[in-house]
Amino acid sequence: MRAIVTFPPTGGVEMSDYRETTTSGIKVRTLRTGICGTDKELVSGQLKFARPERGNALILGHEALGVVEDSGNSEEFVEGDIVVPMVRRPGKCRMCKLGRQDYCEDGDFVEAGIRGKNGFMRDEFYEDPRFLLKVDNKEAMKLAVLTEPMKNVMKIFEIFNFLRYRIPWYCDDSTLSCKNIYVFGTGTEGLLISLVFRMAGFSVTAVNRHPLIESEMRFLESNKIDFLDTSSESIESAVKGRGMNAAIDAVGSMDVIKEITDNISNNGIVIMFGTAGQLPTRTYEIIEGIVDKNISIAGSVDGAKIHYSQAIEFIEDKGVKTNLGSIITGVYKPEEIKIFKEKEEGEIKKVIDWT
Repeated sequence: MRAIVTFPPTGGVEMSDYRETTTSGIKVRTLRTGICGTDKELVSGQLKFARPERGNALILGHEALGVVEDSGNSEEFVEGDIVVPMVRRPGKCRMCKLGRQDYCEDGDFVEAGIRGKNGFMRDEFYEDPRFLLKVDNKEAMKLAVLTEPMKNVMKIFEIFNFLRYRIPWYCDDSTLSCKNIYVFGTGTEGLLISLVFRMAGFSVTAVNRHPLIESEMRFLESNKIDFLDTSSESIESAVKGRGMNAAIDAVGSMDVIKEITDNISNNGIVIMFGTAGQLPTRTYEIIEGIVDKNISIAGSVDGAKIHYSQAIEFIEDKGVKTNLGSIITGVYKPEEIKIFKEKEEGEIKKVIDWT
């Protein structure tokens, strides 16, 4: 069968004729797979922790949507079910045994399409039913390929809520409408974060250091999310008079963290998700501000099965009405592997159609 492979840790990408050696579990025919920054980093050889399941080739793909072709002995799934597979698989630590491999204590886990486990960019795969989730709403089916990036947002939202409950963080009228959330980054994850927090009732501003492309702007405007271009207006100027109550960094730049800690309000919340590893342009002193303002900072990576479920529920319930499909700006054939190295005009999310 067809499979898109890379060769970690050096990278590269090619179409391969792959023969499946595992035939236990549920047989899933791949419908769609998404491409994200992680896939591109794998192909360019930037992820040094990447490793194949066996041999020297790793099948790419951690964002996937499929249909059950053979349910085996499963009582939960039947032929024709639309399913989403989980990415990270548990190791042996306590958190992994509790189903929270997103909080793995020793790093002894594997991730499909990233490290130690073949991914889903292939015609079909066999899966343990414990790591499959069902998509019931057929109208939202094509949007469900966004479940994996959306599950990251659901975990971010969980962490955010945990931190905000440390004090009476709500507005005078008991709502959250007076709270201003700034989301740094307007890639797929940044847009999804902005959307989820906007749907939760916050005033949300998406931030980037350059003007938006048309597809990004349409998505933000349709969901009443503000935008700040820091190449034309500073963070300091934008937050003056309205405040920055919380910030979520989907960029991974120390320069962004400095801007956040300088301008966030007292008792603010910062969630760090981006890991671009951008070097700071200068030396910063941020500790005093963090302490004096009672700023709570947390990192977030991956998500648990509950977050996949929440992501599917959000997509099924709100995906169509929030124009979520506009984030998918290109659908390609598996053979078009050049898309891993080229950026299309107006690109947000690329998807491969395996049907």
